[in-house]
Amino acid sequence: MEKMFSSRLLLCSMVIFALVTYGAAKKTKKLKITTESKPSDCSVLSENGDTLVVHYTGSLENGQVFDSSRERDPFTIQLGAGQVIKGWDQGLVGMCQGEIRKLVIPPHLGYGDSGASNVIPGGATLLFTVELMELQKKPLVKVPGSQFWVYLGLGAVVALIGYEFYRRGTKKVEEIDTNKTSTKRKGNKKRKERSKTELNFKVFDLFSQ
Repeated sequence: MEKMFSSRLLLCSMVIFALVTYGAAKKTKKLKITTESKPSDCSVLSENGDTLVVHYTGSLENGQVFDSSRERDPFTIQLGAGQVIKGWDQGLVGMCQGEIRKLVIPPHLGYGDSGASNVIPGGATLLFTVELMELQKKPLVKVPGSQFWVYLGLGAVVALIGYEFYRRGTKKVEEIDTNKTSTKRKGNKKRKERSKTELNFKVFDLFSQ
């Protein structure tokens, strides 16, 4: 009985350990973004396709700095174009000029298991402090063929208006023709009645003589 209880206890402990380990591993896989400072006016935000001019400092979890642009000119990238690691492409979205962010980038969004040269070891979590010095918004892109559809839509509207005028004009002409026909019929009827009356008078005069 005690042996069975011990086996079950060991099994439960292993399951709990596995769940905790899995949860911790899953947690470290998420990109962590912390805003350290931002200007009061932060209305224009970065998005994919924008050009970003940044200063950065990159370090490992042990605090070892492996790269920094502070010792040279700022670094320019196009966001979302795959020019940098995925952690940057994801972590610098929604940033305004003058803002400073700290990124904790897991290995799969950094340099993976292979690392980078002899500077960044494989499976390393990277820490970056990034300051957005300048934000250049992407130019508006004209959709091919958009003018064609605009002109087509305008043409359709003009055609509908023209058809409506034509329909109303035709209806008015038909009403005029109907009125003329009705008036003509009334005139013919009156002439017939007048002729009949005159004929009756002539007959009456003939008998009177």
